[in-house]
Amino acid sequence: MDKSDEAILKKARGQFERMLQLKQQPWLVNYYIALADYGLATTGMRTEDKETIKKYTESGINVINKSIDENPEFCDSYVLLESLNFNRWQYEQEKMQEIIAATQSADAEAKKLDADNPRYVLVTGISQFYTPEAFGGGIKMAIPTLEKSAELFKTRKEKSELYPDWGYDMALGYLALSFMKRNDDGDLSKAKELIDQALKINTDSGFISGYVQKEYMTVSADSK
Repeated sequence: MDKSDEAILKKARGQFERMLQLKQQPWLVNYYIALADYGLATTGMRTEDKETIKKYTESGINVINKSIDENPEFCDSYVLLESLNFNRWQYEQEKMQEIIAATQSADAEAKKLDADNPRYVLVTGISQFYTPEAFGGGIKMAIPTLEKSAELFKTRKEKSELYPDWGYDMALGYLALSFMKRNDDGDLSKAKELIDQALKINTDSGFISGYVQKEYMTVSADSK
């Protein structure tokens, strides 16, 4: 599921809600509803629409917690919960300690269940990318983490074809952004290769075509 198209996400969310009536693996259906909410919150970030971010982040947290109650042994649910809690920085920074506690709790559960889940490693790398170096983040930390995530995606085989498989293009995209941000000799060439690779993996990736490519064009123009 591409998490970038608002109309597609809303349609998918409605389909998953109807699937709940079948009462077959409701924990997994709720996971996908929460994933759609996460995607919809992300669309709000692009326009800095804090009401949309808050609406779908809070909905996503409520739904993924239902999924966790139904199946507390699924690593990806905690990865998604951690990601949703990260969103809260966009609209309630005054609750810093609460957000940190929530993200750390979800992180610990995900790591305990499957430390080599590439989406868990990806979310860690994204966190490092956005966290200032003075607070333990920065691109020096993010690049090896994102590289590890990309490597894990290459060999990842999910236990069921119904389980989530998203994230490979995002790992490559954030790695490209990290190289652009560092901008050492050869980094822009590496970024371009990663962008091309990501689009081969997911030709419909709005994150790559709508954001990472634009950043690449801006940085490339500034470097000339």
